[in-house]
Amino acid sequence: MDTYKDSWSACLLYRNKQLTKQLKDYQKASALAGCSSSLIVAMGQLLCLHQKTAYGIVRDEAEWSNLFIVIDLFYGGCLLDQLMSFYLSAQELRLCYLLRARLDNKTIALLFNIAPRSVLKAKQRIKNKLALSAADSLDKYIQQC
Repeated sequence: MDTYKDSWSACLLYRNKQLTKQLKDYQKASALAGCSSSLIVAMGQLLCLHQKTAYGIVRDEAEWSNLFIVIDLFYGGCLLDQLMSFYLSAQELRLCYLLRARLDNKTIALLFNIAPRSVLKAKQRIKNKLALSAADSLDKYIQQC
């Protein structure tokens, strides 16, 4: 029993050291970049989306808003301003931003906890709202906005 407690304590100590180091790295990056910690978190979320996507990486509207800002910074321009006149839903805007960040259908499906086929259907509905032809690529259109 004592060895279990000892190994558990060692595991917790190791994880604490990891998190402390990560926090210090975030603080350094925040100081260098001159931006808020929430934007640093959004940058980390974007990195996670590209490396190891999972459902629940982005948890609430504030995090989605910060992720939109980071994607606009990295991929140029304010996509929200360009899509405002098309009256897209919040979920459709999220999908467009993820396409802007060059995420594929499978990754988007994992993030939204839906089937990849549902992503295709959602993209088709957005294409219709944007009045794109069947031959036009929504991904390319969004990335070039």
